[in-house]
Amino acid sequence: MPASFRSKTQETLTQELLRNAATSATAFDRDLAAKIGTRVAVRRSLCGLSKPQLGARLGVDTADMSAYEQGEKRMSCKLLLETARQLKAAPRFFFQ
Repeated sequence: MPASFRSKTQETLTQELLRNAATSATAFDRDLAAKIGTRVAVRRSLCGLSKPQLGARLGVDTADMSAYEQGEKRMSCKLLLETARQLKAAPRFFFQ
């Protein structure tokens, strides 16, 4: 097998693997962000807080709070920990 053919095949396989990995990671991230967002919304409601109230406590505007709860944006670890503190929940609550 010529070296040029081998390198082309290897390059094609590498690109395909990277594309598949990016697609599956994105889907996983969206699913996880949506799950966490749903748990935040439930806990916020149980605590009797509105989105603007929780957003103000976290230093986040209402539009971002909605995006986090709908899974459109991912929360940073720092923001998730502060959210857990404000909602008086263990961080693991958002992953159950």
